[in-house]
Amino acid sequence: MRNGFRLPGYGGGAVFLRSHAVPARTLGTEAPSLVFDVGLLSPDEYNQYLGRPVGDGFVERLATFFFHAAADFHPEQSLPVFTDETLGLAISARSSTDLRVELEFSLSEDADSDDSARDELNFETSRVVLAASAQSVCQLSGRASNHFDGEV
Repeated sequence: MRNGFRLPGYGGGAVFLRSHAVPARTLGTEAPSLVFDVGLLSPDEYNQYLGRPVGDGFVERLATFFFHAAADFHPEQSLPVFTDETLGLAISARSSTDLRVELEFSLSEDADSDDSARDELNFETSRVVLAASAQSVCQLSGRASNHFDGEV
C-alpha cells in the first residue's frame, strides 16, 4: 500500500511524497524498509525521484518542521534548515508574511553521491496549508500524530 502527501503552493508549485515498503533485499537490510518517492512540481516541469530511503524519524521531523514554519512569526530567522542526508533533501524557510511562508526545497539528484547536482524548487504556501500538512504528513509512516513537542 502506498501513502501519498502533497504540499501545494501558490503559482502552481508543489511537493509530493509517497511512501511504500520495499523488501529487505532491495536495500540490503535485515527487514523491509520504508522508502519515499519525491516529486517536485513547478509551472514548467515535474521531476520525480523514486524509491529513496530516509533517515530515522524522517516523517516526525518533517511534521515538526512544517508545524514551526506555520507557527513561528519569522521562520526564516528562527527555524533551522530541515535536512535528511539519507534522502538528500534540504528545506528552508526563505521569507514570510502573516499569511504565507516561502519555502525552498533542494534535493540531491543522486542521493548516494556527495557532489551530485541538486534539483531546487522555491514557492510560497499559506500558513494554514503548512499547519494542515504538519498533521497529514504523518500518514506517510502509517502512524497518526496530533501533538508536537516544540523541538525542531
